[in-house]
Amino acid sequence: MTNQKKHINIYLLLPIISGTCWGTAGIFVRNLDEAGLDNITINFSKFTVAAMLMGLAMLIINRKAFKIDIRDLPILTGIGIFGALFLNYAYTEAVIRTSLSLAAVLLCLAPVFVLIFGAILFGEKMTRTKLICISMAIFGSILLSGLLDDGGTLPWDTIGFLFGLSSAVANASYTILSKIATNKGYGSMTIYFYSYILILAFMVPFVDFTSIGNYLVSEPVAAPMNLFGFVVWTSLLPCVIYTVAVRHADAGKVATLASGAEPVSSMVTGIFMYHEIPSILGFAGMFLTVTALVLLIKVEEKET
Repeated sequence: MTNQKKHINIYLLLPIISGTCWGTAGIFVRNLDEAGLDNITINFSKFTVAAMLMGLAMLIINRKAFKIDIRDLPILTGIGIFGALFLNYAYTEAVIRTSLSLAAVLLCLAPVFVLIFGAILFGEKMTRTKLICISMAIFGSILLSGLLDDGGTLPWDTIGFLFGLSSAVANASYTILSKIATNKGYGSMTIYFYSYILILAFMVPFVDFTSIGNYLVSEPVAAPMNLFGFVVWTSLLPCVIYTVAVRHADAGKVATLASGAEPVSSMVTGIFMYHEIPSILGFAGMFLTVTALVLLIKVEEKET
């Protein structure tokens, strides 16, 4: 019994690691932005590397994962373009325009929009507790934004704030569409791979390939490290770690720890790397939002 508890405690460290990795994505985004890559080009580079690595993994691990029903292309297209692409585009814009902590907290509001969409589209029950948690999360985000005070050093940008909220909406859409694809029998590798391929096909006309070439030529060592680091460190690795954690520990606890670790990681990164220091109200907003998201997860866990 004691050994089992020790193992579970060890596995519960994994979602914290995942959340920490996700929370450092802003570093790579800002490095690529400073290198002259625009938003579309940054994400095209990311999805190109991700598609290659995912395809290679599928060739080695499970070649059957390449098989799909052509009739399911609309769902996979929706996951790719309306979920993953818009999610990453909106989040990248939020990171460039606002603070890392605010961008991460707004992205983490996805469970709020999942509940709202579920109530509107599927008639799912919206309880008083859920409404209170949703209100807490949104109010906490407003406090963190710095809109209500003059303290701290967080940059305010209305468009950036709206992009941050949009990233949460896109993340919620991605979650719902992925569940539909999962119910049709598709594994996560298949969903990721084909959504990446469809995204790349859609993005090609809008990519500034010249800026990518210039970056690779001017920084032959740093450029590949940034691009691969962006994909592996902030996407593939945390997803794998999170999946392992869910298989060996309580899913609700895993989600709770990851949801808390990601915005905190972004805040710490913003403070130490970019001197983005929230005011007292900002810190209170972060605490309020994370608490609300944790409570939402616990409520959802009790109902399932």
